[in-house]
Amino acid sequence: MLEERRKYFRIDDSVGLAFSLLGAEEAKLFVAEVKQNNGAIDYAANFDNRIHTLLGACKVQSPLAAELLDLLNKKLNFIVSQLEVEGAPSTPVEFRVSAVSISACGMGFVDKQPLQAGQILKLDLRLSPEELTIVTLAKVVACEALEQGEYFLRLSFPQISPTDEELLIQHVVKKQSAQLRQRRQKEVLQQP
Repeated sequence: MLEERRKYFRIDDSVGLAFSLLGAEEAKLFVAEVKQNNGAIDYAANFDNRIHTLLGACKVQSPLAAELLDLLNKKLNFIVSQLEVEGAPSTPVEFRVSAVSISACGMGFVDKQPLQAGQILKLDLRLSPEELTIVTLAKVVACEALEQGEYFLRLSFPQISPTDEELLIQHVVKKQSAQLRQRRQKEVLQQP
């Protein structure tokens, strides 16, 4: 029997998801922009991701300071969103919540849009409960027709930045730990 060996853990999760198809030239420009900006495509998301990471560490050392910094960050985000409403609005990404099977190197999910293997996507992910945002290129590995006009898409992340890859690894590990803990608690409760 052939054993499948994965580079990373894979979990079932629910994430915010948005994607758009990119042509070959758009994909090249995207990769060039990522390299030029050291992996940063969405600066606001990168700031939020870094703030979240540091707040997690700060909560251990000083919960009160962490709460204060979290409130200041939320207030700043609110002010920015109000300025966008009043000024020239940026086009916010509209995430839809999707059930996915995800790891740091790819994911699978059901969608109504059939895609061809090899197509390149700009993929926006919103990970909960951390509210982390990852923007990366994704390559369609396979598209399998399901029932009623739905398709199971399998994507790889060939150009994910090291920072986003690390965030995704941490997210998967946390979710996997929580899922294992829930399973153990459920088993304990079901014992006679």
